[in-house]
Amino acid sequence: MKRARIAIAAAVLAAAAFATALAALRPGPRDIPVLMYHNVLPDEEAKTVWQVSATEFARQMDELERAGYETVLPHEIARAARGLGRLPEKPVVVTFDDGYEGVKLFAEPVLAEHGFRAICYVIVDRLGGEGEDRASFDSGPLLSTNEVAAMAARGTVAVGSHSLTHIPNPQLLSSEIRPSLRKLRKIADTKTRDYCHPYGLHGYGHMVAALRESRCETAMVCGDAMFRFSRDADLLAIPRLSVYGGRHDVAVAAEDPAAGTVTLSNGGVPLPLKAVVRRDSDGRTWEAPEQWAGGRRTPVYRFGPEALAEPHRIEAWDKSGLFRYL
Repeated sequence: MKRARIAIAAAVLAAAAFATALAALRPGPRDIPVLMYHNVLPDEEAKTVWQVSATEFARQMDELERAGYETVLPHEIARAARGLGRLPEKPVVVTFDDGYEGVKLFAEPVLAEHGFRAICYVIVDRLGGEGEDRASFDSGPLLSTNEVAAMAARGTVAVGSHSLTHIPNPQLLSSEIRPSLRKLRKIADTKTRDYCHPYGLHGYGHMVAALRESRCETAMVCGDAMFRFSRDADLLAIPRLSVYGGRHDVAVAAEDPAAGTVTLSNGGVPLPLKAVVRRDSDGRTWEAPEQWAGGRRTPVYRFGPEALAEPHRIEAWDKSGLFRYL
């Protein structure tokens, strides 16, 4: 009897130690930027909001590396949420929607050069062949099935499902989750459980049920917000930050030191910006909330007279503060 009590006590202590170790692996809440790209194209071809130029993409990856970010994949976030792994100090997730050929041609080499990884969510039934048989979607030519398999094997760009058809019908999309994952696993010889909601459509009861029945670990939405990671985060509705493509020509249109205001203009594709005044003498900064700059709109950012009273420079950043446009 005494030996039995000792064994039980030892088992209880071991279980407590395991629980403590598991809790230590589960960090507290933190913000993780999850970036939403679509296509990457040569500079002269990147004209729309979902077409980032190759030069701009390379610049953005340079900025992430200089800022100390390390890329992680969605399944690594899922593991960390379960206490089965650790995330780096400054994680970032790079995602691509639709499955464009430009991801292979212009994004993957840059990612590999930086030691970064990303995930590409492909529209499974739209994948085609090559040459004259290559399929296209909204922002350009799509990857072939062979290219998807080869890309997944190389490991720099993982693959996930973006449905079978990308038709904006929630009921249809729900029915496509399981077969799209099953087909993609065969095409790419992968065990992916990562999904991305077309058009950001999510939250429907039948869709959530389909994700769970398909044993999805993660699912991306749009959101234009930071992902608040925690052990209780909803991993089937991870919000992302849009990375706007096309040409951007941001400039200071006017300053009014007395009023402490700055007006920005953007002669290219509109994108939401936040303005920063950085004082030359000591580097002190002031920020004004994001506004829509571009087109016919020239938003006014209000800082107050103190910000513009001494020599300074004006910067324009995307809403996440990751990428600078001025």
